[in-house]
Amino acid sequence: MQEGIIQNYLRMLWGKKILEWAPTPQLAFDWMVALNDRWALDGRDPNSYAGIGWVCGKFDRGWTERPVFGKVRCMMSHRTEKKVKTREYITRFGPGPSQQTLGSSFRMPPRRDV
Repeated sequence: MQEGIIQNYLRMLWGKKILEWAPTPQLAFDWMVALNDRWALDGRDPNSYAGIGWVCGKFDRGWTERPVFGKVRCMMSHRTEKKVKTREYITRFGPGPSQQTLGSSFRMPPRRDV
């Protein structure tokens, strides 16, 4: 970690990817809260929790139904380059000296059966 600030558009994109890959929406929400609270300076801030809620469909209208997401808005990685200067971001912040998996650097909250 260099700055403790997560670029807002990337935070939304990463949240949508967590939602896509998690076994359940509740587990995705729990993971996002745990990661945000640990790594972001604005973790535990009401606005951060509202943003995580937005990733899961809160405060947003229903979209065309899709596999995995249902009617929750999805975001595509390839569209990120239109919003974020990804090459500059990667040059400045990553990939770093070594890549770690979440399991080696972070303990996830216990799984709750939904």
